[in-house]
Amino acid sequence: MKRNLWGGQRGEVNIGSILMMSIGLIFIAVGFIMFPNVTDAATDILNYAYSANTAITCSTYTGLTATVGILPLLVLLGYVSVAVIAGFMGYKVSQGMGSTRLSPGGFLMLGISLVFIALGLYIFPVLLDGISSIVSAGISSSFTGLSAIILMVPMLVLLGFIVATVISGMFGIKTLTSGD
Repeated sequence: MKRNLWGGQRGEVNIGSILMMSIGLIFIAVGFIMFPNVTDAATDILNYAYSANTAITCSTYTGLTATVGILPLLVLLGYVSVAVIAGFMGYKVSQGMGSTRLSPGGFLMLGISLVFIALGLYIFPVLLDGISSIVSAGISSSFTGLSAIILMVPMLVLLGFIVATVISGMFGIKTLTSGD
Protein backbone atom coordinates (compact mmCIF):
# COMPACT_ATOMS: atom_id res chain seq x y z
CA MET A 1 0.00 0.00 0.00
CA LYS A 2 1.31 3.43 -0.94
CA ARG A 3 1.68 6.07 1.72
CA ASN A 4 1.09 9.79 1.61
CA LEU A 5 4.18 11.92 1.22
CA TRP A 6 4.70 14.66 3.79
CA GLY A 7 7.12 17.55 3.89
CA GLY A 8 10.46 16.81 2.27
CA GLN A 9 9.90 13.09 1.71
CA ARG A 10 10.73 11.61 -1.64
CA GLY A 11 8.62 9.11 -3.47
CA GLU A 12 6.83 8.27 -6.65
CA VAL A 13 4.05 10.25 -8.25
CA ASN A 14 1.17 8.38 -9.80
CA ILE A 15 0.49 10.05 -13.15
CA GLY A 16 -2.92 8.36 -13.27
CA SER A 17 -4.11 10.33 -10.26
CA ILE A 18 -2.95 13.57 -11.84
CA LEU A 19 -4.73 12.58 -15.06
CA MET A 20 -8.05 11.96 -13.31
CA MET A 21 -7.83 15.15 -11.27
CA SER A 22 -7.02 17.08 -14.46
CA ILE A 23 -10.05 15.60 -16.18
CA GLY A 24 -12.13 16.83 -13.25
CA LEU A 25 -10.74 20.34 -13.66
CA ILE A 26 -11.43 20.24 -17.41
CA PHE A 27 -15.04 19.26 -16.80
CA ILE A 28 -15.61 22.07 -14.31
CA ALA A 29 -14.01 24.60 -16.67
CA VAL A 30 -16.02 23.45 -19.68
CA GLY A 31 -19.19 23.41 -17.60
CA PHE A 32 -18.81 27.06 -16.68
CA ILE A 33 -17.67 27.99 -20.20
CA MET A 34 -20.70 26.31 -21.77
CA PHE A 35 -23.22 27.49 -19.17
CA PRO A 36 -23.95 30.87 -20.85
CA ASN A 37 -24.39 29.12 -24.21
CA VAL A 38 -26.76 26.55 -22.72
CA THR A 39 -28.73 29.31 -21.00
CA ASP A 40 -28.99 31.30 -24.25
CA ALA A 41 -30.08 28.21 -26.19
CA ALA A 42 -32.68 27.35 -23.54
CA THR A 43 -34.00 30.92 -23.66
CA ASP A 44 -34.27 30.73 -27.45
CA ILE A 45 -36.19 27.46 -27.19
CA LEU A 46 -38.55 28.91 -24.56
CA ASN A 47 -39.19 31.88 -26.89
CA TYR A 48 -39.77 29.61 -29.89
CA ALA A 49 -42.60 30.40 -32.31
CA TYR A 50 -43.02 28.55 -35.60
CA SER A 51 -42.61 31.02 -38.46
CA ALA A 52 -45.45 29.64 -40.61
CA ASN A 53 -47.92 29.49 -37.70
CA THR A 54 -47.00 31.68 -34.71
CA ALA A 55 -49.68 29.98 -32.60
CA ILE A 56 -47.28 27.03 -32.29
CA THR A 57 -44.83 27.83 -29.48
CA CYS A 58 -42.72 25.96 -26.97
CA SER A 59 -45.76 25.58 -24.70
CA THR A 60 -47.60 23.73 -27.50
CA TYR A 61 -45.47 20.66 -26.80
CA THR A 62 -46.13 18.43 -23.81
CA GLY A 63 -43.56 18.89 -21.04
CA LEU A 64 -41.11 20.87 -23.18
CA THR A 65 -41.32 24.13 -21.24
CA ALA A 66 -40.55 22.45 -17.92
CA THR A 67 -37.75 20.34 -19.41
CA VAL A 68 -36.10 23.33 -21.09
CA GLY A 69 -36.57 25.42 -17.95
CA ILE A 70 -34.51 23.05 -15.82
CA LEU A 71 -31.98 22.21 -18.56
CA PRO A 72 -29.31 24.83 -17.66
CA LEU A 73 -29.32 23.70 -14.03
CA LEU A 74 -29.08 20.03 -15.03
CA VAL A 75 -26.20 20.70 -17.40
CA LEU A 76 -24.24 22.72 -14.84
CA LEU A 77 -24.86 20.18 -12.08
CA GLY A 78 -23.86 17.42 -14.47
CA TYR A 79 -20.51 19.00 -15.24
CA VAL A 80 -19.85 19.76 -11.58
CA SER A 81 -20.80 16.18 -10.60
CA VAL A 82 -18.49 14.64 -13.18
CA ALA A 83 -15.71 16.97 -12.04
CA VAL A 84 -16.17 15.88 -8.42
CA ILE A 85 -16.33 12.20 -9.35
CA ALA A 86 -13.20 12.41 -11.54
CA GLY A 87 -11.34 14.34 -8.85
CA PHE A 88 -12.36 11.85 -6.17
CA MET A 89 -11.30 8.95 -8.38
CA GLY A 90 -7.95 10.68 -8.90
CA TYR A 91 -7.58 11.00 -5.14
CA LYS A 92 -8.41 7.30 -4.68
CA VAL A 93 -5.82 6.36 -7.32
CA SER A 94 -3.20 8.46 -5.49
CA GLN A 95 -4.03 6.52 -2.32
CA GLY A 96 -3.38 3.23 -4.10
CA MET A 97 -7.03 2.18 -4.12
CA GLY A 98 -7.44 2.10 -7.90
CA SER A 99 -5.62 2.46 -11.17
CA THR A 100 -5.96 4.23 -14.48
CA ARG A 101 -5.59 3.11 -18.07
CA LEU A 102 -4.60 5.18 -21.07
CA SER A 103 -7.59 4.38 -23.23
CA PRO A 104 -8.25 6.34 -26.43
CA GLY A 105 -11.85 5.09 -26.29
CA GLY A 106 -12.29 6.48 -22.78
CA PHE A 107 -10.98 9.87 -23.85
CA LEU A 108 -13.24 9.79 -26.90
CA MET A 109 -16.27 9.06 -24.72
CA LEU A 110 -15.35 11.92 -22.39
CA GLY A 111 -14.97 14.26 -25.36
CA ILE A 112 -18.31 13.19 -26.78
CA SER A 113 -19.99 13.81 -23.44
CA LEU A 114 -18.52 17.32 -23.30
CA VAL A 115 -20.08 18.36 -26.61
CA PHE A 116 -23.15 16.16 -26.85
CA ILE A 117 -25.58 18.48 -25.08
CA ALA A 118 -24.25 21.52 -26.97
CA LEU A 119 -24.66 19.71 -30.27
CA GLY A 120 -28.16 18.71 -29.26
CA LEU A 121 -29.11 22.28 -28.46
CA TYR A 122 -27.86 23.50 -31.83
CA ILE A 123 -29.78 20.80 -33.74
CA PHE A 124 -32.94 21.16 -31.63
CA PRO A 125 -34.48 24.20 -33.44
CA VAL A 126 -34.38 22.24 -36.72
CA LEU A 127 -36.26 19.42 -35.00
CA LEU A 128 -38.80 21.88 -33.61
CA ASP A 129 -39.43 23.37 -37.06
CA GLY A 130 -39.93 19.90 -38.55
CA ILE A 131 -42.38 18.83 -35.88
CA SER A 132 -44.14 22.21 -35.97
CA SER A 133 -44.76 21.77 -39.69
CA ILE A 134 -46.50 18.47 -38.93
CA VAL A 135 -48.56 20.04 -36.13
CA SER A 136 -49.43 23.07 -38.29
CA ALA A 137 -50.61 20.89 -41.17
CA GLY A 138 -52.83 18.95 -38.79
CA ILE A 139 -52.87 15.27 -37.95
CA SER A 140 -55.73 13.15 -39.17
CA SER A 141 -57.88 11.68 -36.42
CA SER A 142 -57.59 8.38 -38.31
CA PHE A 143 -54.20 7.91 -36.70
CA THR A 144 -55.06 6.97 -33.13
CA GLY A 145 -52.74 8.53 -30.55
CA LEU A 146 -50.34 10.02 -33.12
CA SER A 147 -50.98 13.65 -32.16
CA ALA A 148 -50.21 12.93 -28.48
CA ILE A 149 -46.93 11.25 -29.45
CA ILE A 150 -45.96 14.04 -31.86
CA LEU A 151 -46.52 16.63 -29.13
CA MET A 152 -44.16 14.70 -26.80
CA VAL A 153 -41.33 14.15 -29.30
CA PRO A 154 -39.41 17.41 -28.63
CA MET A 155 -39.27 16.72 -24.89
CA LEU A 156 -38.21 13.10 -25.48
CA VAL A 157 -35.45 14.12 -27.89
CA LEU A 158 -34.12 16.74 -25.48
CA LEU A 159 -34.13 14.20 -22.64
CA GLY A 160 -32.38 11.77 -24.99
CA PHE A 161 -29.52 14.22 -25.49
CA ILE A 162 -29.19 14.64 -21.72
CA VAL A 163 -29.18 10.88 -21.14
CA ALA A 164 -26.65 10.33 -23.94
CA THR A 165 -24.39 12.96 -22.37
CA VAL A 166 -24.54 11.29 -18.96
CA ILE A 167 -24.02 7.77 -20.27
CA SER A 168 -21.10 8.65 -22.54
CA GLY A 169 -19.38 10.56 -19.72
CA MET A 170 -19.95 7.73 -17.27
CA PHE A 171 -18.51 5.12 -19.63
CA GLY A 172 -15.60 7.41 -20.46
CA ILE A 173 -14.59 7.72 -16.81
CA LYS A 174 -15.28 4.03 -16.19
CA THR A 175 -13.00 3.10 -19.09
CA LEU A 176 -10.16 5.26 -17.76
CA THR A 177 -10.26 3.96 -14.20
CA SER A 178 -10.65 0.69 -12.39
CA GLY A 179 -10.87 -0.25 -8.76
CA ASP A 180 -8.42 -2.66 -7.17
